[in-house]
Amino acid sequence: MEKLKPKQKPILIIGLFFLLMTGGGCSTVHVYQATGPDGRISGNQPGTEWESKRVNTFLWGGIRQDVIIKNCTLGDGSRLNIEEIKIEKNFGSMVATILTLGIWEPAKVSWRCAKPIQGSHD
Repeated sequence: MEKLKPKQKPILIIGLFFLLMTGGGCSTVHVYQATGPDGRISGNQPGTEWESKRVNTFLWGGIRQDVIIKNCTLGDGSRLNIEEIKIEKNFGSMVATILTLGIWEPAKVSWRCAKPIQGSHD
């Protein structure tokens, strides 16, 4: 096996750092409703696909970037419930939070809407 040349080491380190920063989730909080009305299981029955937004929080939550959800509205203007929410932090976002002592905390917020409530047929 050949030794790496001095010029190759920084490229390898930068490449590994990039992979770690953009890699898969390191921490995920998944929030969903497990049971619905009348004891029926309604969890994980979404009406929409996952939508996502990258957000940043600064100064230990003093300044935050809120997520405004616009895709959970029907054509007549009525709103759907939110079925699931995920908050994900990858290795890179955790390193950024640690290095800045919590001054900057990036995350990815994902959500999907519930199915519309079906009216009863009496």
